Amino acid sequence: MAKRILSFFGSHAPPGGRRWWVALIPAAIVVYLFGTTVYVQSQSTYYRVELRGETLGYVAGQQTVGDAVAQAERDASNQFGFPVRLATPPSVEQIVTHDRYPTLSQDALAERLRAAGDFLTRATVLVVDGQEVAALPSKEAAQSVLDELKARYVRELESRAGKGKLDVRRVTIRQKVEFQERDNVPVDQIKDAVQVLAMLAAGKEEEKVHVVREGESPWTIASANGLTVDQLLAANPDVDPERLQPGQELRLNVPEQWISFESEELLVVTERVPFATRREYDDDLDAGKQRVKQEGEYGEKVITYAIKRRDGRIVEQEKVQEEVTRQPVDRIVVIGTRPVAGVSTGRFIWPLRGRITSNYGPRWGSMHTGIDIDGVTGQAVRAADGGTVVSAGWAGGYGYAVQIRHQGGLYTYYAHMSRIAVRVGEGVAQGEVIGYVGSTGRSTGSHLHFEVRRCPSPGCAVSPWPHLP
Repeated sequence: MAKRILSFFGSHAPPGGRRWWVALIPAAIVVYLFGTTVYVQSQSTYYRVELRGETLGYVAGQQTVGDAVAQAERDASNQFGFPVRLATPPSVEQIVTHDRYPTLSQDALAERLRAAGDFLTRATVLVVDGQEVAALPSKEAAQSVLDELKARYVRELESRAGKGKLDVRRVTIRQKVEFQERDNVPVDQIKDAVQVLAMLAAGKEEEKVHVVREGESPWTIASANGLTVDQLLAANPDVDPERLQPGQELRLNVPEQWISFESEELLVVTERVPFATRREYDDDLDAGKQRVKQEGEYGEKVITYAIKRRDGRIVEQEKVQEEVTRQPVDRIVVIGTRPVAGVSTGRFIWPLRGRITSNYGPRWGSMHTGIDIDGVTGQAVRAADGGTVVSAGWAGGYGYAVQIRHQGGLYTYYAHMSRIAVRVGEGVAQGEVIGYVGSTGRSTGSHLHFEVRRCPSPGCAVSPWPHLP
């Protein structure tokens, strides 16, 4: 090629000795221009992409970098579930060189940017009583945490209601809660609603646990951990302190809650109305026997309570309505009263009909332990109830006297009789003649001195009136 160029310029050179040199100059210019063109055409242009001083790779066009950044932010947003952006954009340097570099595709560069880059987002910070609790991806996420805490609180109240119907009218948070919007929050500081719920439920301090050992009691455990027994039991309301078992876990503290609630409720409960038992007496049924004439049935009433709680504990409760929806049915028991020797009927009859001449109580400076019933000598004295004769005979100032033990722990005493008609150990029926009116012992005239006692001794005497018809 060069020879042709020289031959061309030589054939067109002017005559004379300088023909060669004159021809050489334009040829050299042409050769230089041709070589330079070839050299320049052999160079390549690259764009080096760096992030925080670290080379991520090379790309063939600058547009690829912008597209890769957009793709990396888009892919990261999909991964985190909320919009994010790169905290630091990559730097780009143009390089022209004869060397050859492998270039990255948009997808490959986007992947490297996502792996090496730090991302920022706009977040909502949950603040409780001025203290930052957590950053969430949105206000809706933060609100969902509070809504779920309220729902859990209500479910806990409903579970305690048992068979009652609970209507939670109002639930309020006791703390001051704020949602603060922040820009440029690092994504590694963002927590989702589930994480924040778990953190709030755990409380502000770590729960301390003690494993019960053989021989330990609430007192020894509380003393060893600087607590009172009341504090230990307050931290473990579901534990029976009388039934601690080795291996059982006890909480040693009640972590302070981030969020606590107050609530107002209406609780409607159905309660049983107890039935009464009525007694009827049957003279055709032997004393000591009984039968059920009618079974009792519980009634039913509906009670409405207005309740105020704080953190689940009742601080105020008022009954606002009560309605009996079903009346109870009395249980009727028929008790036999037909006298049977040695058997008590459970109710007394008068041992003698007559005027009361002296009552139970203080008399003449001493205690009169019975009542005096006026009578005529020889008039029959009858057992006030069935029982067993425990004494019969002369009793000093009481004269001729009889004492009968009745079922149920009562004793009756009959004194000043003219004659006794029973023997010790004999069983007598209610109304059976046990002796006759007289004026024996210290007596001012014919009458019956009658006592009711809780034991055989005169010091156990009680007023007979509550026991007489």
